This record gives sequence, structure tokens and C-alpha cells, in this order.
Amino acid sequence: MKHTNYLLGFVISCSLVTATAFAKDEKVVAVVNGTPISQDALDAYLSVVNRSRPSKIDPKTALDDLVVTELALQQAKKDGYDQRDDVKQKIKEASKKILLTTWTREKSEAIKVSDDEIKAAYDKQMKDQATDEYKARHILLKTEDEAKAVIKELQGGADFEKLAKEKSTGPSGPNGGDLGWFKPQTMVPPFAKAVESMKKGEVSKEPVKTSFGWHVIKLEDKRPVKLPDLNTMKPQLKRMLVQEKMIAYIDSLKDSADIKVMLPETKSADAGKDGKKGEAKKAE
Repeated sequence: MKHTNYLLGFVISCSLVTATAFAKDEKVVAVVNGTPISQDALDAYLSVVNRSRPSKIDPKTALDDLVVTELALQQAKKDGYDQRDDVKQKIKEASKKILLTTWTREKSEAIKVSDDEIKAAYDKQMKDQATDEYKARHILLKTEDEAKAVIKELQGGADFEKLAKEKSTGPSGPNGGDLGWFKPQTMVPPFAKAVESMKKGEVSKEPVKTSFGWHVIKLEDKRPVKLPDLNTMKPQLKRMLVQEKMIAYIDSLKDSADIKVMLPETKSADAGKDGKKGEAKKAE
């Protein structure tokens, strides 16, 4: 029998042919030295292979791959590979992975999430979202005195964009200090706090200090944030709630289990002589 993709077939179909239980009423499409290959195995193999190929393979070619795969598996057993300790260990680990993956998937699918729970999660997330977004420009300077001098120039009628191009040390300087539209949480806190307190068209009266330097800010515009609706967020929220419930379930298993940890405790790198953890350095 001619075969063209047997290496690909071997890699993919091992799990489809050997790990699939064969029911008596399944349709048989081939028998290799007494071992049947079912229509379901062929269909599963075709589905996997054709998703990863630019051009689809036909059932006859796919079946040839499965036949060659089965022959290779049979020969591997004849040669005693299934009796080797290293192979047995790999099979054991693969079995664990299959068992865990199947259990996790089916356990998660069985978890019920009510519409009320989804609505509560949605309300909580939306509460933490910014209600407004801002469009601003800034001029970034190295010292407070330089920033105050720029504010004075602006108060005297200087053009903000022109000064930003001439004096700003930030990457937005060549664009006139334009930061585009942004939400407050995407900016460092002192900058965000200053912007939120300003009115449209206003320039900051005092320099704003951040870890980047001293900012002179101009608020150009402000608009309400368009928040996603509940229906749009529902699939994402459901997945999040299922995950939370799954984690809680695992924690309950851990709490009720008899677990003995034999690993010796190790001291952290910053522990003192008395074994207590050293005080962390405060952020500036």
C-alpha cells in the first residue's frame, strides 16, 4: 500500500488510534494484523490533519497513514520498547496528563454559573473601570525650575505645541507633546491625578513631578468611556467565574487532604540572623 505522509500520521494518530476505546458496533475501515481501525478514528485523524494543512488530504491517504502508524506501533511492541523503563515512565506521565486534562475539562464544564453571578461580576468590573478618558499634551522637563519657566511662557501667550517641540525631553516632544486619548490608569498616578483635576483647555498651573521628570500638562479634551455591555462580556465573565469556582474546589480538596511535606524549609535571601525576613525597602 502506498503511503505519503506516514511520519505526520504517526505523530498525530498515535493518540487517536491507540488511546481510543473501540466499541463493537463501530464501523471498521481497516484491520492491521488483527487490530481494527475504526471510522471514528479515521474521522478524528482527518479533522486534526486538515486543520493544520493548506490543502486537505483525502480519506484514503489518511487511512494509509493510520495503517502505517499501527504497523509501526505493533513493531515497536515486538521489539520490546513498551517494556523499557524509560518508555514506561513516559507512558505513565502521558497517562497522568490525559487523565488530568480530561477531568479538568469535564469538571469545569459541569460547573454552573447563574446569570445573577455574571451580573454581579460585571457590575464589579465596571465599577473599577475609569468613567472618563482624556486627550492631553505635555512638556517633559528635567527640573522644576525649567518647568516653571515654561508655564510662565505659556501664561504669556506662547504656543504649547511649539514649546513642546523645542523643549520637551519626552518621546512625544516632536509631535507637540501629543499623548492622544488615554485612560487615567494607563498613566503614572501623579500625572493621572493632575489630569483628572483639570478642565478642558486648561494648562497645569504648577509642574507635576513623576519618576520621568517634571511635566507641564495641557488637557485638550475629555469624554465618557464607552464601557462594554453585559452581553459582550458574558462569555469572558463566565470563564472567569468557572475558573474561580474550580480553584475554590481544588482548595477544598487540599484543605481536606492528608498532606505531608518533606521538603526542608529554606531561608529567604534577605532573612536576618534570627531567621526573620528583613524589612523591605520603601518605595520613594
